[in-house]
Amino acid sequence: MDGKELLAHIAALKDNLQKYLETKISYYGIVAFEKAAKVLSLCMANIIVLMAALLALLFLSGAAAVYLGVLLESFGLGMLIVGGFYLLILCIFYLGRRKIFGRAAIRILRDVFMHDKE
Repeated sequence: MDGKELLAHIAALKDNLQKYLETKISYYGIVAFEKAAKVLSLCMANIIVLMAALLALLFLSGAAAVYLGVLLESFGLGMLIVGGFYLLILCIFYLGRRKIFGRAAIRILRDVFMHDKE
């Protein structure tokens, strides 16, 4: 093998390495796009479910407040009881927010980013 052949092999190796790196970068770009699309679709689905749940909760809370108001003969008292109940729930969630929501968020993101296609 003379010098010219060696230089030709080195040039071919350089071209192959450059093509390999371009392909690898393109592959990771596609993988990142796929992961971002999964996270976005998961967020959108959760937002829709959350909005429907909040709407149902609004109507159920109104019905409970009216029912308690009729039962106690004071609509204001019914509203106060329902509001106090939600304030209690809010305090419980606030105190346990890291334990409840942090682990769930980590688990969901781990499932999206760490697991390969089944």
